Amino acid sequence: MRYEPYDTEYAAVPTLTDGERLDYYLLRAFETEESWSLRAGKAWFVHELNGQRVQPLWPYRRYARESALDVWEDCRPDSVALEYLLDTILPELAANDVMLDIMPRGAEAGCLITPHRLMSIFEGMLDAGEYRLEG
Repeated sequence: MRYEPYDTEYAAVPTLTDGERLDYYLLRAFETEESWSLRAGKAWFVHELNGQRVQPLWPYRRYARESALDVWEDCRPDSVALEYLLDTILPELAANDVMLDIMPRGAEAGCLITPHRLMSIFEGMLDAGEYRLEG
């Protein structure tokens, strides 16, 4: 299993639409069974975007690291197992009314999605044993 994007997919990511970013994140996070975000100190990094609290997510360390270096300089990349994301982090984010920003474009939003919707899609993928966006 690989834990870094291929050069061709890395080059294509900046041109992806929101839906394609979500699709890419789902496929790769499901494949590697991990998700990446940023930490500010010990806490997960959450910021405001258009009045909504959001937490960014990426499928690979490279994307999170680049955002930490380029945009959110006080943060560091960190990963969690997909199971922990589903069982612990997403319910906490939902309870605290925090949206997810899937693969943000620098300081601009990527694909915004609720924790419940992301959890539902991943649960559908896990139940089916494969990736399907209908989740």
